[in-house]
Amino acid sequence: MTDANLGTLDEFSEVQSILTRTGLGILAGESDLRQLSGRNRNWICTTDTGMRVFVKKLEGPAAASAARIRQCLVFEKVLAKAEPAELSAPRLLGADPETGVLVFACVDRARTGAEVMRDGQFACDLAYSLGHTVGLLHNLPADDLLRDPATNPLLPSEELLEAIPLAVFESSSAAELQVWALLQNDADLAAALRRLLGREREAEPVAAHCDLRLDQFLVADGVVHLTDFEEFRAGDAARDLGGVVGDLLYRALLDAAASSRESAESPSYARMVALLAEGIRDVRPLTTAFWSGYIDTRTSTDSRLAERTTAFTGWHLLDRLLAGARSAPRLAALPRAMAGIGRKALLAPDAFVSTLGLTEVPR
Repeated sequence: MTDANLGTLDEFSEVQSILTRTGLGILAGESDLRQLSGRNRNWICTTDTGMRVFVKKLEGPAAASAARIRQCLVFEKVLAKAEPAELSAPRLLGADPETGVLVFACVDRARTGAEVMRDGQFACDLAYSLGHTVGLLHNLPADDLLRDPATNPLLPSEELLEAIPLAVFESSSAAELQVWALLQNDADLAAALRRLLGREREAEPVAAHCDLRLDQFLVADGVVHLTDFEEFRAGDAARDLGGVVGDLLYRALLDAAASSRESAESPSYARMVALLAEGIRDVRPLTTAFWSGYIDTRTSTDSRLAERTTAFTGWHLLDRLLAGARSAPRLAALPRAMAGIGRKALLAPDAFVSTLGLTEVPR
């Protein structure tokens, strides 16, 4: 986690209100108050009862924030039914859907999986532990979870492959519109995405995170904690797995391409392809370890899980292209080249499975 100098909790009386209502006390002062960067407003602080808390104030429309908090509460109920509850997740201390505030017990000295990888310390044993953690999540009882198409993750979307709404068009950057044009005019890619979504609907549902990346894992004192269950629902295991494998691949490709920045000249297309191929080779031990940790934990007879996981890995690279385009005036060569790898994984996931090291069949 990284600090962000973005203000204090004083402006949010609803935060103090939920701390008081839940018996957690009042803020003991701002000497240890830290605000963390992220898409939501996040703080770590100590109350006057000595409780270390992590506070999250969800951004966005109130109805959407309330729905996300309800999913967190659903996860807590499912986790409580698991005996023994082997999955480690920060303890939820309070939640207020009306104000969009969540309060968790703070996991001190924690780093996200993304931070560990950024620091060059992400080893195969950690990758295995992350796979084991996802396996524990998917082993949770899913019988009471509804699989409602109306609450499915927005992307990839069959509707947006046809056309984007006017409001999206007007709020998109030129680079975003360029990405949408690429997606909508690529008939083979559109067919592959529709095929993936169809197979996702047919898959046996599990208790799924549905927004899983390296940022959602906290590593502290040798323990892996899973966080951010605002999209929790019954879903395809491959979406979670592809999110993690895709994030590992994306970051490894960035690291491989970074070596080209040492040169004053832009790399040729052939050099760019060679660098990205090197990144895939470098990350394979990690993706294999992650996959092994998962299948050693999760009992499954889904013989097509690796194929769907590979396809969702490909989608992750395309999704990163779209996310990066929101703040870019135009598409750069590297993101487009990485998205090209994602396209290949989507079009022929069965051929790409061994490239990622997802070759051991789940039991």
